[in-house]
Amino acid sequence: MTSDSPIRSILVTGANQGLGYHTVHQLGATPNTLVFMGARKLAAAEEARAKFTKDIHPSSSVVPIQLDITDATSIKNAHDFVEQYLQGKGITGLHALINNAGLATPSFQDVFAVNVFGTSTLTQSLRPLINKNGAIVNVSSQMGSLHYHTQRPPPMIAYAYSSSKAALNSLTLQWAIEEEQKGSGIRVISICPGFNATKLNGYTGTMDPADGCKIIVQTALATEGRSGVFINKDGDVQW
Repeated sequence: MTSDSPIRSILVTGANQGLGYHTVHQLGATPNTLVFMGARKLAAAEEARAKFTKDIHPSSSVVPIQLDITDATSIKNAHDFVEQYLQGKGITGLHALINNAGLATPSFQDVFAVNVFGTSTLTQSLRPLINKNGAIVNVSSQMGSLHYHTQRPPPMIAYAYSSSKAALNSLTLQWAIEEEQKGSGIRVISICPGFNATKLNGYTGTMDPADGCKIIVQTALATEGRSGVFINKDGDVQW
C-alpha cells in the first residue's frame, strides 16, 4: 500500500457478511483507504476478503481482524492491534468507525448485548484513536424511529430489535453532543441503509446490500458534514 495521498483508515464491525461485507468491499476498492475488517472469527473475515481481493485498489488495503464486540478481551485486543498497526504504517489514527454489527432475535438480552452494549463499549474503547474531524457511523434502522411507530397502519413489530435501534439512535445524539462540546469535529451519524436482503432478516429484504451500503460508504469517506443526524439515501429520517 503506497501512495503520496493521506490514507483514510476505517474500521467496520460485523464485516464478513451482509452490509458490512459490501461496505468493506467498496471501501477497499477506493484509493488510499485502509480498512480493518472486523468479524467474530478471524477466519470468517479472511475468507470474506478472499472473495474480492482482486478488487482492492493498489493504494489500499483490507486487514481482517478478530473482533467480538460482546467480549471485553476481544475489544481490547482489537484496540491494541489497530493502534500498533497504524503506528507501524505511520498512519495517524482512524478516520472513521462504522458500527455495523447487529443482531435481530426475540431475545432482548442477546440483541442489546450486540446492538447497544457491545457497540457502546467498542466505541468508547476506540474513541481515543479517532482523528479530529473523523466520524462515528452507527448503522441503525427505520425501525428504531419512534415516529415510525406512530404511523398507521402500524409497522412490523420487533420488540428487541426496534428498541435496541432506538437506544442506538439515542447514543448517536448524545455522542454528537459530547463531540460538539469537545470541539473535536468528529461527526456522529445514524444511518438507515434500507431493508436489505441479509442473514439478519433471513434474506427477505427487498434491497441488494451492495446498494444499501453505499450511503454508509459515502458517509464514512466524507471529510465534513452534519453530526447528530439520522439519515438514509434519500435524506433525513425522523427520530
